[in-house]
Amino acid sequence: MEGAASLAIDPSDSQKLYVAAGMYLPASGRNGAILRSADRGATWSRTELPFRLGGNSDGRGTGERLQVDPNKSSILFLGTNQNGLYKSTDGGVSWSQVPGFPTSAGTTFVLFDKSSSNVGTATRTLYVGIAATSGETLYRSIDGGTTWAPVPGGPAGLMPVQGALDGSGNLVLTYANGLGPTNITAGAVYKLTPASTSWNNITPVTPSGGLPFGYGGLAVDARNPNTIVVSTINRSSTGDDLYKSSDGGKTWTGLNANSTHAAPANPWVTAYYGGSLAGKMGHWISDIDIDPFDSNHIMYNTGYGLWESNNLGSATVAWLFNVSGIEESGITAPLVSPSSGAHLFTALGDVAGARYDTSFNSGSGYFSSPNSSSYSVDVAELNTNVVARTTSTALMLSSDNGISWRQSAGIVGYDAGRIAVSATGTTLLWVPGGLSALYSTNGGATWVLSKGYPVTGAVNSGKFFNPVADKVANGYFYTYDYSAGTILESANNGQGFAPIYSGLDILPTSSSQHQLASVPGSVRRDLWLATPNGLWHINGAGAAPVKIANVQSAYGVGFGMAGAGQSYPAIYLSAKIDNVSGIYQSLDAGATWKRINDDKHQWGGANYVTGDMRVFGRVYVGANRGGVIIGELQ
Repeated sequence: MEGAASLAIDPSDSQKLYVAAGMYLPASGRNGAILRSADRGATWSRTELPFRLGGNSDGRGTGERLQVDPNKSSILFLGTNQNGLYKSTDGGVSWSQVPGFPTSAGTTFVLFDKSSSNVGTATRTLYVGIAATSGETLYRSIDGGTTWAPVPGGPAGLMPVQGALDGSGNLVLTYANGLGPTNITAGAVYKLTPASTSWNNITPVTPSGGLPFGYGGLAVDARNPNTIVVSTINRSSTGDDLYKSSDGGKTWTGLNANSTHAAPANPWVTAYYGGSLAGKMGHWISDIDIDPFDSNHIMYNTGYGLWESNNLGSATVAWLFNVSGIEESGITAPLVSPSSGAHLFTALGDVAGARYDTSFNSGSGYFSSPNSSSYSVDVAELNTNVVARTTSTALMLSSDNGISWRQSAGIVGYDAGRIAVSATGTTLLWVPGGLSALYSTNGGATWVLSKGYPVTGAVNSGKFFNPVADKVANGYFYTYDYSAGTILESANNGQGFAPIYSGLDILPTSSSQHQLASVPGSVRRDLWLATPNGLWHINGAGAAPVKIANVQSAYGVGFGMAGAGQSYPAIYLSAKIDNVSGIYQSLDAGATWKRINDDKHQWGGANYVTGDMRVFGRVYVGANRGGVIIGELQ
């Protein structure tokens, strides 16, 4: 499922947990599902839904969409992204669309008013926010969801993002003029007194043309209804902030100016901000929670992780980045584990990437300059001091195994594409987005257009042909043209390319998950090709491509230290073999395969995988939006 659009805990039974799962909304995606656990997540059951949910789509910061009736826990409501309101009366096992709900369009949140009924009886009063900035944007039911009526008088031109009852009969709502987390320029915070339908504008700071933003996250202290915390969202010019009120919204204090932030266990966070966390609340703040049992304990999310404090009531709030084992970074290129120097290099979306020594401390090796998405990284296998990486804005080069970096001469008007480094580091082959390949034999000082390389689109266009360096023979490069089913080779430092193999898998233009890899420590032109249609091996110059039996699909391939008594490197593969998807190891050059993960460890899928050339049995798995998983085979 890969993503979660909403999460709900049964208020009457903390063992029961529900997840509305689904990643994206386009028709090409799979439908969503409700996941149910009665043992705090140890085991799960699933109910498929007839529509998609957008856990990583616009509007992912609204909610909560999924709610358990606090008075009768067999009843659940789900506010969908595009398909109106759904209800379950059997603890989430089966679902049906609520027939009396006025719209079949998108919603933003569902909220029960527990005080409207007694325990054991279905809660009578519910609120549902609508994902629209015009027309009716807030509905209420006073008969358990059978009939609905709009709540009149809300702010014009804005949609409700989140709602919370304050324990005194009032409904607090955050508003924005878009689903977010981007493209928001206006917003507000309101308090509604339902009994009189009286609206009170309690916005901390009003957005303006010079300072556009909206409001997203919202928390009301269950122990003190006068304590409210809200967050701005998409306030890119000055950074997002939290605002706290201790008098029910009459006055507010911005917490950014009254906070400290520290991330001792995650030094990459400080590196992400250029070495200082001062004044850095984070971005895309869309969720705030105050501990219902401890008014000083608060957490909020950002686009990169969670911040936690235990002294919300203090004049200066101290925040800690206590994230451990939670990771969302996307692996954008093959993982690289060279024969010497750092054990691992990664290219990551949003948070650049890093070099990892034996401690695997991402802080010391974080690619902080430039601090942007990376699209590739490569190391000269026979001279590992030479490293190159591409970001969304630059080509970066290193002569000391990635410890320090310099920017290469740029090509104006094109994204930085992807890079390959020859075996001894004397030649760089660079494929900027939208151009053919360029090569440099002087460390990136000057570049010359290569001939014969297939012209690509932008790096994320769905038509990009990745450069690959031969790990044994210096000056040899390859690319897999999946639109034609051919492999092209350059034997002259990238000056010219020509097809050497045809008849390989032809893939759709939109296909992005395939990998051509050269085997280190082997012979020239020892290549493996992973595609959604299978796995191919070319066992050196002069050998014909051989398709490996029983591999239905392959997504990533890499190599590690050979097993005892073996001369050929261990092969690691993310694939479907004999109809079972998983991470596989072969110690006999692909003749046999052993699955080395299990069904409980799939990490939402794995795009890339490689071994460690210096540690037998160590495997690095590039989880699908889940960072790097390190495995040590016993």
